[in-house]
Amino acid sequence: MADQMQQVRVGVFGVLRNDSGQILLVHQPRQDRWSLPGGGVRFGESPGAALAREVAEETALQVRRHTLIGTHDNVYDPGDGIQRHGIRLLYAIEADGEITDPENQEVDGTAWFAPDELPVNSTDWVVAAVNLCFDR
Repeated sequence: MADQMQQVRVGVFGVLRNDSGQILLVHQPRQDRWSLPGGGVRFGESPGAALAREVAEETALQVRRHTLIGTHDNVYDPGDGIQRHGIRLLYAIEADGEITDPENQEVDGTAWFAPDELPVNSTDWVVAAVNLCFDR
């Protein structure tokens, strides 16, 4: 019975920096929070393929290179009675293309932020990624 009340979720998230040293974030309207572009790994999907798919869905960018820089994890209950253990793989990425705002319900916009000027409603994995990528 306990297995039905607990789940492990694996996600992949990309850290993209511009020439000014800013980091690209996406806005998730349902939670009103800023996150790194990325999301869940599907069953049978490699982390690299999931990263490329999620970044393209949320920004229209094509990931050409990714390097694992760290992880973030936490246990949370989103209110449905199922405890989740979120494990997030954080990648430094290089990407090609032009950023376009997504046309989906998960993300409603993108913006660049300086590492010392992150929105207060940034996810914990944004903060973890900034701490891994920038001298702070």
